[in-house]
Amino acid sequence: MLLYTEKQLDKAYRIDCKARTRCNEPWVQREDFRPLYEDLLESYMIAYNEDNILGSDVPEYLLDAVNDLLESTLTLD
Repeated sequence: MLLYTEKQLDKAYRIDCKARTRCNEPWVQREDFRPLYEDLLESYMIAYNEDNILGSDVPEYLLDAVNDLLESTLTLD
């Protein structure tokens, strides 16, 4: 289980919406974005956490890293 705040989800959602706007793609609904964000967080934690401690809160630095990744690499085709 991954724990994150709604504020953290909102920040990532705004990043996604900005990227979709730049690419002339339609926005997804916020609740449809939630599973995408959770999958991304889980993948990122597995890649950077050898201990696989997925049952705890997501560290703030990790959420910031995921948001930076979204901002710098999100492209929609």
